[in-house]
Amino acid sequence: MKKTQAALRQVGKCGRKKYQEWLWALLFVGPTVFGIYLFFIWPMVDSVYISLTRWNHLSKPIFIGLANYVQLFRDPQVLKEFLNTLFFVGTIVPVMVVGSLLLANALNTKTPLTGFLRTAFFLPYMLLPVVTATVWRVMFNTRYGLINVVLGGLGLPQPAWLMGEYSVRMVIMVVSLWAGIGYYGIILLAGLQNIPRQYYEACELDGGRAWHKFLHITVPLVTPQLFFVVMITIISVFQLFDFIFIFGKGIPAVKESIRTMAFGIYERGFTYLDMGYASAEAIVFCVLILAVTVVQNYGQKKWVHYS
Repeated sequence: MKKTQAALRQVGKCGRKKYQEWLWALLFVGPTVFGIYLFFIWPMVDSVYISLTRWNHLSKPIFIGLANYVQLFRDPQVLKEFLNTLFFVGTIVPVMVVGSLLLANALNTKTPLTGFLRTAFFLPYMLLPVVTATVWRVMFNTRYGLINVVLGGLGLPQPAWLMGEYSVRMVIMVVSLWAGIGYYGIILLAGLQNIPRQYYEACELDGGRAWHKFLHITVPLVTPQLFFVVMITIISVFQLFDFIFIFGKGIPAVKESIRTMAFGIYERGFTYLDMGYASAEAIVFCVLILAVTVVQNYGQKKWVHYS
């Protein structure tokens, strides 16, 4: 009888302990889950409903079904935004990824300036994109910008960088690389530092050169970090907005030539107050990014090597 009572007390203590653990877990996890629901899940669900209405922020939403989506796929301006978005993804992402890998490989050495250089390359990422774009807009100014002042001092042509459709795209690419290459390089550098030195030493004993080590050791063993960099770079470039907003200011023709889907969603929703149409484009945009992410996750099985 005493053994039974002792066993019951032990079971009771275990039950109370488990209850306390659940209570503490709920206490720590609850605010995060509530925040995710409040600021992410609910707005997404609400956006789906708004995309089926005509709403201008002021009057009551009017349900119109799939009319916004039908108009969206017939709108030539939306098609141009989609093509511009693909252009920036197709040009910025490869250069960013390759440049970050080469930068990380160069910084993966021990010299007196290594720490300073790592910090210097990472600092641009800490600036707000709007600040970065504003500073570079001044630097590329045709009349008093630093770029043209230097070119003029060297006797070279001084282009109107922000006036042409293709030149302003090049400017956006350059600024995007300047702002992000250090951040992605640091991520890849962390992966490079986890590669055992014995692999490189074995390659040297076999007569391998620097490019042999890079192609056959560095690249395969850093593919997990490389996959992460590719994924977040594609997503961030898909969402390119700040640079489009700043570099397209004051020049309607240039703005129309570089506008992306993210900028189109903002302009329709908060400039023209057509929230239903903007929400429809946002839903399609979200599905597009999700599809790209799924394809990336599926494709990683063929080239990512987890050691």
